[in-house]
Amino acid sequence: MKKLIFFIAVAVTILSSCKNVSDATVEDIQEACEKEDWNTAKEMCEAYMKKDRTNPVVYKCLGDAYLGLNDSSFAQYSYDQAISLDSMYVDAIVGSADVLMNGGSAPLAISRLRTQMEYIPDNAKLHNALGCAFRAVENVNEAQANFERAILLDPHYVLARKNLAVVQIDNRDLDDAILNLEMVLDENPNLADVYNYLGLAYAFKSQPDEAEKMFLKSISIDEKYLPAVENLAFHYSHNGNLEKSKKYYEKAAKLGSENAKNMLKNSKFKK
Repeated sequence: MKKLIFFIAVAVTILSSCKNVSDATVEDIQEACEKEDWNTAKEMCEAYMKKDRTNPVVYKCLGDAYLGLNDSSFAQYSYDQAISLDSMYVDAIVGSADVLMNGGSAPLAISRLRTQMEYIPDNAKLHNALGCAFRAVENVNEAQANFERAILLDPHYVLARKNLAVVQIDNRDLDDAILNLEMVLDENPNLADVYNYLGLAYAFKSQPDEAEKMFLKSISIDEKYLPAVENLAFHYSHNGNLEKSKKYYEKAAKLGSENAKNMLKNSKFKK
């Protein structure tokens, strides 16, 4: 009897789940995207579109789902469909530009973003996206100018401030980079990548103790954050602590770093 009740419960759950997908609202779809439940989000979008193909938010969410499922072609198509329904839909514009950049078409992303910014001026997200596109084509000056413009428009825009700091590190404008990264941490103190960038900035400032502290903090937040693990291994090697360097290169190798595996073949780590 108990087994019968169990199987009935499972059947009810499955039917309920199917019903939720077919009857999903836009809010349900957005919630699935927030949870990064990409298969469910995709199914919900497709079910919704059988009834209504005029909602740009659903197409944008479908783009997010395809991107999460590593299908960039359909992601691009979905974002562009959202834009065709609402030419002022900034999140869809940014999504489309990101796909183009990651696919090696940064110049096209720049062209599209510039065109769209003629109709949507002074939008922080668009300036940040344009900054990323210019950075992809190694136009550092335009990248920095757009990140600065994004921050001017929205001083609390963490992503743009972080992107600006990365450019400043590349340019060895280290004091400003550190200041911007510390401001990012004021908004969110648990960002492993930001502590890693701080470690790099301090390393370039020849402050090894501070650099070590920042790399360790990054790893304490996310022990699998590979850039910080590799940077810490290099940091110890550069400063003559081969025992600790080997320890973190081994950790990086376990995380899948081919660079770390090659470094461990070096004779200095064979002792």
